[in-house]
Amino acid sequence: MVGIRKGKERGISITPGFLHRAIDLIENAIIITDTSGTMLFLNKKARQLFGYAIRPPIGKSIGTLFLPDDLVNFLPNILKITRVEGEYKGEILLQNKAGKRIFVKLETSLYQGEEKDGNRIIFTIQEIEKLKELERDYLESQRLASLGTMAEGIAHKIRNPIVSIGGFAKRISRRISQGDQFLYFKRIEKEIGRLETIINQVQEFAVLPKPVHRRQNIRKIIEASLKSLSGKASQNQLVVDFEVEGSNWNPMPFIDGDLLAKALTCILDNALEAVNEGGSIHVKLFPKGDFIGIEISDSGRGIPEGNLGAIFDPFFSTKPDRVGINLTTAHRIIKEQGGTIQVSSQQGKGTSFSIFLPKDRRRRIRTQIL
Repeated sequence: MVGIRKGKERGISITPGFLHRAIDLIENAIIITDTSGTMLFLNKKARQLFGYAIRPPIGKSIGTLFLPDDLVNFLPNILKITRVEGEYKGEILLQNKAGKRIFVKLETSLYQGEEKDGNRIIFTIQEIEKLKELERDYLESQRLASLGTMAEGIAHKIRNPIVSIGGFAKRISRRISQGDQFLYFKRIEKEIGRLETIINQVQEFAVLPKPVHRRQNIRKIIEASLKSLSGKASQNQLVVDFEVEGSNWNPMPFIDGDLLAKALTCILDNALEAVNEGGSIHVKLFPKGDFIGIEISDSGRGIPEGNLGAIFDPFFSTKPDRVGINLTTAHRIIKEQGGTIQVSSQQGKGTSFSIFLPKDRRRRIRTQIL
């Protein structure tokens, strides 16, 4: 038992069990040891991080988590510095149960326990890769926000002259019924229409609303997205099927259903363009640990390996007549809902998009629960 003083604060009994349950809610890995480094408690995050979800190594030395080369000097120095100075901070390589190395930020602090319990050392561990990932996500969100503002401004500035040119071209073409000039003005009208479509797509990306999270039936969202696709699929004689892993599984996460439907439509439209007549699109809903998985696979021509890293970049497209904003929009929506999106592809065999959304997210925006 960790030496925690029992007492009452506003009617709540502060017991070791209560404290342990509270520490389990912390997102960082927390390990409590005695002053010699014997592990007394690991919170949930620590058990997950080091692979001890079933049998935590209580009673073993924290040296179990250190690399062999660090057991002679480094770990003893950390313990000594903590006992003498009360804390230690640094970056270090640790290892999980399987021997995989984990680069972490390590902080220790000395807890002055009751005399009968003795002092304790609290190890706080945070994956540096996770910190870098959070930093990348923040920078990406800032970049997309800036891009959205710029795109909206450009679209607004371009729309007025485009409308004027298109209007004049139509008026002139009505007075010319044949000949090369008539064809020229018809071509101008067609290209103006294409420019207007591009402007609409860019502006739609720029003004995406902030997600409003409510408990939503994700299965119905997928089914509605597929229904909107059915007309195009029938025209191209495509087979589109939907599979749910587990007949009774019907997840209801906190998400913005309208925005998720838009993201799915963007990906499905991309799949439609990639699949030839008679091909197939397969959608699968499945559980994946603490996440809900959605996989959209097609039997299309695939994406060249050199392009895979750029497909979510704004305005990237291998087709000259496409603006390349659909997958960027899908990526932005999924990220803003706390999820991730991954892609794998083989040329000539098809492409698969995998979306992972948290089953039970801590919502950043306070909304009414329906």
